[in-house]
Amino acid sequence: MTPAFFASRPEGMGAYDGPEARPLGERCLMSFGSSGGPPMLPVMYNNNYQIVQTQDHVVILVEMVHDARIIRLDADFNPHDMQKWMGDSVGYYDDNTLVVKTRNINTSQRFRGSSPNAVITEYFTRVADNKIDYRFEIEDPEVFAENLIGEVAMYRRPEGEPMYEYACHEGNHALAGILAGARIQERDEAAAAQ
Repeated sequence: MTPAFFASRPEGMGAYDGPEARPLGERCLMSFGSSGGPPMLPVMYNNNYQIVQTQDHVVILVEMVHDARIIRLDADFNPHDMQKWMGDSVGYYDDNTLVVKTRNINTSQRFRGSSPNAVITEYFTRVADNKIDYRFEIEDPEVFAENLIGEVAMYRRPEGEPMYEYACHEGNHALAGILAGARIQERDEAAAAQ
């Protein structure tokens, strides 16, 4: 099985044939792992989120690679042929809990090998002035025998403490070294084969 982060690689392309075959985080297009979600899980570092709400949208700005999830409130899903990086997210309030359902996640962002038909439901419940209980459930009977469920406590940063820009950009300079190293390895393997 092809790992999820290479699932959208053009047919016949190897992992080191060009930048478009490398993982999205390495290319600075999306955060590493599932930091930006859904589900939103802490990764190596830069695990801060800024949540902004208007009358009809919630935006979650993710510190890692400055991802921005846009969640439409009280809306219908977009057609299946529209694939956003982090899927199509719609939300609504159930008492004091923001419930967000996401489907149609881009093939490069699917969670742990989930199928194109996976539906991820997230629950954001503010339980104190400085704490949100974040819970998620992944429904994907094509891949998982049971729904996957997880929970993470999210704490407010101290007042006035800024969230810094993550300095990663498309065209990450490290890619040139990664690809050059692959060309040297190929040359060495070809020389050894002769």
